Amino acid sequence: MSYQRFAAVLSAAVLAGLAVTASAAGDYGRSGPYVAGGGVYVFENINEPDYLGSADNSWGYNLKGGYRFNQIFALEAEWEQWLSFDYSPAGHFDAWMFGVSGKAFFSDGPIQPYVLAGVGWMGGKDTARTPRQIDTTDLGLRFGGGIDFYASRNWAITAEAGYVLGTAGLSDYDLIPVSLGVVYRFY
Repeated sequence: MSYQRFAAVLSAAVLAGLAVTASAAGDYGRSGPYVAGGGVYVFENINEPDYLGSADNSWGYNLKGGYRFNQIFALEAEWEQWLSFDYSPAGHFDAWMFGVSGKAFFSDGPIQPYVLAGVGWMGGKDTARTPRQIDTTDLGLRFGGGIDFYASRNWAITAEAGYVLGTAGLSDYDLIPVSLGVVYRFY
């Protein structure tokens, strides 16, 4: 048996085993705490003056902790750090957000789509704006949706896309984070 055929058969067996384990375990909509984390790619929607040029998109990460109250609703705290939006020709914008979101799930099976809405404290430092630079924190709003793919009763892969609206001093800094990560559900 060739290496490629062996790898394909082994991969299919592992995926089938995960699917059987996940469907046999069930109870994905159960209540209880969870943690999650992952990588984020952020598309900028920054309203900048023409003389600054355009900003690049940014990479980042997120860390989450939450509690699922029932099959439909969860409440989640999230820290998200966006590493750097670089301007051409010079300067950059760094940002972060710590917030709380409510999540509504549409399924309690092994594949669970959801929507979310939340509010948080958002910080940003823009070194490209002249004559004044911005270094401020203000309220931020988050809207989005995603999907959790359960590999077992406790482990899931999650994909999420959202829209973050800055307010007051950060009202020009709207962001579109897209993330991929893992979730661990306790008990």
